[in-house]
Amino acid sequence: MMPNHTQDFQLTHGQIWLNAASEGPIPTVSAGSLLEAIQWKLSPHRLTIPKFIEVPLELKRSLAKLINVNAEDIILGNSATYGIHLLSHGLDLKSGDEVILMRNDFPTDILPWLHLADKGVKVTQLQAKGPVLTPEEIRSAITSRTKAVCLPMVHSFSGWSLDIEAIGALCRERNISFIVNMSQVVGAWPLDLSVLPIDAIVCAGYKWLLGPYGTGFCWLRPGLRKELHYDQAYWIALMDEHSLNSDGELSLVPKDSARQYDVFGTANFFNFVPWRASIEYLLTIGIDVVKVHNDALVDQIHQDLDQVSYDIISPVQNNERTTIVVVTHKDKSRNKAIFDRLKENGVHVAFWRNNIRISPHIYNTPENIGSLLSLLNTRGE
Repeated sequence: MMPNHTQDFQLTHGQIWLNAASEGPIPTVSAGSLLEAIQWKLSPHRLTIPKFIEVPLELKRSLAKLINVNAEDIILGNSATYGIHLLSHGLDLKSGDEVILMRNDFPTDILPWLHLADKGVKVTQLQAKGPVLTPEEIRSAITSRTKAVCLPMVHSFSGWSLDIEAIGALCRERNISFIVNMSQVVGAWPLDLSVLPIDAIVCAGYKWLLGPYGTGFCWLRPGLRKELHYDQAYWIALMDEHSLNSDGELSLVPKDSARQYDVFGTANFFNFVPWRASIEYLLTIGIDVVKVHNDALVDQIHQDLDQVSYDIISPVQNNERTTIVVVTHKDKSRNKAIFDRLKENGVHVAFWRNNIRISPHIYNTPENIGSLLSLLNTRGE
């Protein structure tokens, strides 16, 4: 029998949230940790220097456990966009160089690169023949001037995953920086960056990682990080107690730490404290267990959806499925009315590109999916 984790959340009675790909609720334990952080500001004497220093470092350690990297290489941001912005501005790209993106990707992965056109960099939004780009399509598009490839691991609009290992191997053979948006992966799937040919990842923290809005992180391979030309001087990252107490002239220290690229204001306790609690909550359950739970809910949708009335746009084969299921009524003109009916009945999914996107997570149950399917499978509505 599938474990029921709904008791770990304070979801509104009568409302079913099946939209983790947009935003995930924080667990009750995370809300409790936020209340503790609020006490630190209600009574500032409780906000000790060790807390001030340790909160972001503890968050980095928790994130590092999720993806099997060194915590010192984690960069704290406020979104997935933060990391791509850092890379698009910091990589040494010159006129004539090329960057490959995927057309119809989520704007996060596209917009931060477009300013490079002003420098003469060619930014190609490559059109996939299928739902997402294949390694062969990437191979055909690569030239001697290609310097970076930026793609999602799971496509937000279709639920299809890309062959990150094969594309990463292509990039590594050609000394091309490979950047992957994992906002639809981290927290939902086990992930081991130590064995993947990836140079950088970016990730939002408020989706599958169940954090507050305004959270995110990135990881850069240390060698790539040291190549960045991005002058961000953040005093917490660059100064110690001795230099803070000195009245002499300040000078920049050598660029040898990921901390210098953290979003300004890592003493953001109201976000970082509950976000770390959410990550630890998922780690305690076990990401393997989370994936098994979510896979069972996805399987239930595939097995019980009325496929006389609906087409499934996301992958159908078991070995290709992700935690995102995208469906359309065979009469696409009915999709918006179906979406509205779901919402009116307290079942919350997403409506993108005139399709219905369903993304269950650890707080959902087979009964939740049953309610969804009961509404979807009602004909003549």
